[in-house]
Amino acid sequence: MTRVTVDSNTIRKRMIDKNITTVTELAQLSGVSRPKIHQYLSGKTPLATTFIRLCDFLELNPDELILFKDIHLDTTEEENKK
Repeated sequence: MTRVTVDSNTIRKRMIDKNITTVTELAQLSGVSRPKIHQYLSGKTPLATTFIRLCDFLELNPDELILFKDIHLDTTEEENKK
């Protein structure tokens, strides 16, 4: 299974480059809600139009922020899902 997440370090660095010090400020300037930004920074899946809006505002290519991580589930977890 592959998990899709966001490169939160790049977002944080761009915030610094733009002199944005808080998530609240980023939310106000970008038009993306604070909860959504927190989700992106904490590793939630970025598949939403708000993610694109945030990338546009920060002048970042969304393709460069998306990280793919392989997740290995043990067999008991797989059996419990059935």
